[in-house]
Formats: sequence, structure tokens, C-alpha cells
Amino acid sequence: MDFTCIVLFLAIYYLKPQEWTSIFAHIRFVQLTMIAALGTLVFRERSLKARDFFRTPHDWAMLFFFLWICITYHEGPVAGFREFLNRITFYVVIVQTLTNWNRISRFLGWWTFFVWLTAFLAIAGEYFWDPLESRLLTHGIMKDRLVLNLSMVNNPNALGHTIAPVIAMLYFFCIWKRPIFMKQIGLLTYGFPIAAVYLTYSKGAYLACAAVILATLTFGRPKWVQIFIVSIAISSGIGAVYALPRMNELQKTKTDEAIQGRIRAFTYGHQYYNLYPMGIGMGQFVPRVMHDHKYFKASHSTYVQTGSELGKTGMFFFLLILWCNLRTLMFAKTYTVEQERIRRLLFVLVASYMISGWMVDFAYRATFFMFAAAVAAFHRHLHLHHQMQKELADDAKPVFKPWMKDAPASLPAPAAGVFASEGGQTAMVAVLPTVAAPKADPRRPWLRKHETTTEEKPEEPASPPWNKIGVIDIIVVTALMKVVDVMWVYAINHF
Repeated sequence: MDFTCIVLFLAIYYLKPQEWTSIFAHIRFVQLTMIAALGTLVFRERSLKARDFFRTPHDWAMLFFFLWICITYHEGPVAGFREFLNRITFYVVIVQTLTNWNRISRFLGWWTFFVWLTAFLAIAGEYFWDPLESRLLTHGIMKDRLVLNLSMVNNPNALGHTIAPVIAMLYFFCIWKRPIFMKQIGLLTYGFPIAAVYLTYSKGAYLACAAVILATLTFGRPKWVQIFIVSIAISSGIGAVYALPRMNELQKTKTDEAIQGRIRAFTYGHQYYNLYPMGIGMGQFVPRVMHDHKYFKASHSTYVQTGSELGKTGMFFFLLILWCNLRTLMFAKTYTVEQERIRRLLFVLVASYMISGWMVDFAYRATFFMFAAAVAAFHRHLHLHHQMQKELADDAKPVFKPWMKDAPASLPAPAAGVFASEGGQTAMVAVLPTVAAPKADPRRPWLRKHETTTEEKPEEPASPPWNKIGVIDIIVVTALMKVVDVMWVYAINHF
């Protein structure tokens, strides 16, 4: 039931049923779904305990981010707590629900499906089925740029960046190391998202798609393959991207009104970032710009929005969450194809969010908390696997007691099996058997000198996964803050 609730949340988040008809307009679908999910967690066979909430660095980073938002909220900590509570609830519910590898895989499969369905509805509204009257919006105020008439994707840039990750997600979910018939089905699904992104005519979405595809193609590959792919992308890919509609506008940024509007937003945001150590408060960028400059403009960047509204400390905690996700995914050692598939799908979500973050203001969207929760659950299972593997390796070590005259030379290693964790989760841990030393053959005495006393040894467990925020993480996040600041200033001065 708990898993059903988070799938329902995905459906509500992307499809917005309350916006399809006035009958559902006043029903709080998200709140009802989250209450049901919390109820199933509380009353399930193994109820929640306090230690279940803080098992990974991701959990602590999210707590720091949550507390900082409450402290800096413009109407006070209590109002900030009420405003942000639903988002932190998304994180907690998803982490506690994804209790095994199969659930994580299915959750990412449903996520891929609902993003694909968003693209399908956008194309359907343009050509053959338009229940939301999106076509009027597309060919009216949006000047023939594709949109879907739902609040989250009712402008071309938002639609393009929302759909951007699904192109790589479809590859890993339907094609990568799949049977041939599933690869064929996967290829057939590509038409709608590619057409949807193309018809948005969004320069940012084109760049995001290209960057995400490049990042995912190089992720987890040998260095020489990465260099080869990047070389091809630089030599041919850039030209292909610039051949897309409206991309030539990037060559005249000084005269393009839309780009200059974004630069003004970047400039105002950077001023707030430097002037206000605690930021101007969550959700206050547009009102503050209106008050100070008599100019209505959104931040048009997740980093600008976070830095200006939460200050440098808030930016640190935001980047700390992203770094925890990246560190887990980049350095994780997976043991099965399905685990590796999950790792790559999660990397697509994190990478696409970080790239699109420079072009759209997705700072507090549920997407951020959902992929952070999924990575935290992934991290928990990796850590659990290592613990179980280490325990099996320790149990399989030979024990010699001098008072036992007939002590065996070695103890057999246990077979692979499923072991239950302390948190009710499961992990498959395999200890590979080894070949025992051959017995002496009296008919072939010449082999005796080659006999060995090698004992059976179980496979040594890998080094334990990183599981604590340390000095290295603080240094890396501080460096990331500097990188963000440099790129922010560069965008202001060179576009």
C-alpha cells in the first residue's frame, strides 16, 4: 500500500488531475496521498523508529537544508515549517517506502512512464487529442511553441526541461542490456519525447538534452571511451545542436530581449546573494525584484533562486545534497545488472536537474526531493549489502582450536542467500565458493610435491561505502560554491 501511494503521488504530480476538471479543483490530492502513505508507514508490520530517519549522509544534508529554510523564512520559522513540511514529507515517505531493489527499480520505471506520458499528452494535444485545450495556448500566447496546459508545464521552457531526462531514462530502462524485443519496444517510445522537446523550440531544453545525453553516455565507461565520446560531441555534436530552431539566437545575446531579461534576473540575484548572508527568504525573489526595481522577473535559474533566497549558507546545504547524490552514484560498486541500471537512471535524474538548473527555476520542486530520496534509498541498500557481505566473510573464516585434535583444515563457505536487515529490508549476498586443494593420489606419488594446503577462502568484501559527511565533503562543496559563483558572474558578463 505504501508503494502504491508514492506511485499515485507521481501520477498526481505530473498529470495534475485537479486541473483537468472543476469537479476535482478543490480536492487536495497530494496531501491526501501523503497522509495515506504516512499512515501505511506508521501501521505497517514493522513501524518506524527514530534511527530509521538518519541512516545516510543524504538524510542529514536534507535535515540541514530543511532547518535553514525554516530559520530564514520571511514570516518566521513556524510559518516556514508549515510551508516546507510537505516537501520534506515527500523525501521521508519515499526513502522509507523503497525498502528493496525491486521497489526502487519499479519506482524509477513509473517515473519514466509519467514523464513519457507528459510528452505524449503534449503531442496528442497538438495533433489528435486535446482534452486540456493546450493547442489554443500553443498557437496563441506561446507563438507556436508547444506547451501542455497544466500548471507545471504551461510554458515551453518548463515543458522542455521536464521532458529532457526521459530520453536517457528510456535508453537505460528499455534498451540497455535488455532482451531484443524490449529494445524494439523501447525504440518505438522515443518518438513522442523527441518530438515534444523539438516543438518547444526551447534553446535551454535543447542544450539540457544534449548535455544529459553526453553525461549519461560517458558515465561509468573507461577513460578512453569517455575521451572518444567527448571528442565526437565537440567535433560534431555542437554543430548539430546549433542547427536546431532558434539556436542561432545565442550568437546575438546582447540584442536578444529574452536573454537580456534573464541576465537582469541573474544580476539582481547575485546582488542579493552577496548583500544578504541569510538570503531574502524562500519564495521572495519575484516580490523583492518588484519592490526594489519595479520589474517583474522570475529568477530563471535554480542556482540564482536558491542563492538569492537562502543566502550562501542555504546554497551550501543545497549543493551538499547534490554532492551526496553524486558521490553515492559515481563511486558506488553495484553487484547486478539491475543495480547498475538503477544507478544509471538515478544519475540521469540528478544530472538533468543540475544542468537544467542553470536555465529554469526548479529549486523547490518535488523532483528534487524525489530523486534525493531515491538515491538515499539506493545508498542504504549498498551499505546494507556491504554489511551482510562482511558478516558472511567473517563467519566463513577458518577457526583453529589447538585442543581439537581433528580440527578441519578449512570451513566451507556458506551459499548465497537472502538475509533480512535490521530495517526490514533485504539484500542478496553471494559468497563465491572456492576449489579445495586436491587430495594426494597414492598411484601418482610424483604429484605429492605439488600438493598445496590452500584453504577455502570466501570473497573479500569491497571497501565500505562512504556513509558520513566529512572534511573532504565540506571541501568539495565549498569548491562547488566557488564554481557556481564563477559561472554565475560569467553569465552576467558574457551574455
